Amino acid sequence: MIKTETLDNLLENFIENIPELTAALIVDVDGLIIAQKSIKGFDEEIIGAIMAILDQTMNKVKRFAETSFGSGTLDTNEFRLFYLELGGDVPALFVLVADPYSDIDKYIPYSYLVAEKVSLALYDREIDTALPKLLEDGTLRFNSHNSDSGSVKNVLVIGSSQVGKTTLTRLYTKQKFTEMYKPTIGISIAEKELQITQQIKSTLYLFDMGGLKTFAKIRKYFYQKLDAKTIMIVFDYTKEATLNDVSDWFDEANLFNKESDVNYILVGNKVDLIDDAGHMRTRAEEIAMKHNCQFFETSAQTGQGIDELFMNIAF
Repeated sequence: MIKTETLDNLLENFIENIPELTAALIVDVDGLIIAQKSIKGFDEEIIGAIMAILDQTMNKVKRFAETSFGSGTLDTNEFRLFYLELGGDVPALFVLVADPYSDIDKYIPYSYLVAEKVSLALYDREIDTALPKLLEDGTLRFNSHNSDSGSVKNVLVIGSSQVGKTTLTRLYTKQKFTEMYKPTIGISIAEKELQITQQIKSTLYLFDMGGLKTFAKIRKYFYQKLDAKTIMIVFDYTKEATLNDVSDWFDEANLFNKESDVNYILVGNKVDLIDDAGHMRTRAEEIAMKHNCQFFETSAQTGQGIDELFMNIAF
């Protein structure tokens, strides 16, 4: 069952953070509005025009619901549109509407963060409708960043699709394992607060970045805007190709990340699902040595190595 009230609250928070937008909508592939928030004066005639423009896109999503994660920007004399396809069990479009003179492009990376929450809600997952503030320079501001009682660390979690990045972060922050796979749409954020002493705490923000090539331009934005001191690269022990791709992930992170003192960590996930990990373990250790970074082995299913990994990052 679609949580329309949750989606309404999420879109309301989104519109409040970006007052330049005229509306934000979630539309199913039949052209029905699942949720909508708009400013005064956004009428049915405008909605009809938007649905007509998006009709071809909605038909495409209907045919390729499980794999379609395209996006696009459309311009008319009356408004500008950005849409993002949400594939899956409840295929839909996340649509931003602005006046024809707005620079809607600068809000697109932030919209991927919201789209991930929308997608989770459509999968009947629990979501937090609170959103970080989008500052003028494009950076994100979280409530914990204003706290004087402890440190805040941003951690980027990258790697090929389906290696278990989301499951790792969810298990550590929420102690919940799920076997159902849902691709991360651009980026997902998990938060973990650690009490160091009675007066001091440390907060980890884990930015799980989608591994599909479709999301490379969004990853570029978050590399540059999050001031992350730790980048975690994850591969899957059951798919040697994901270990082969690790060097490409190091190259991407080095290309787009502007911090000079980044701590890289290589993580071999799903170690419990392979009988003999010796060959891949040796290769991973050699890669870690080459890039002067630590190497950890984890299992999102059994919990092996997860506390050790994240406690090492937190302290």
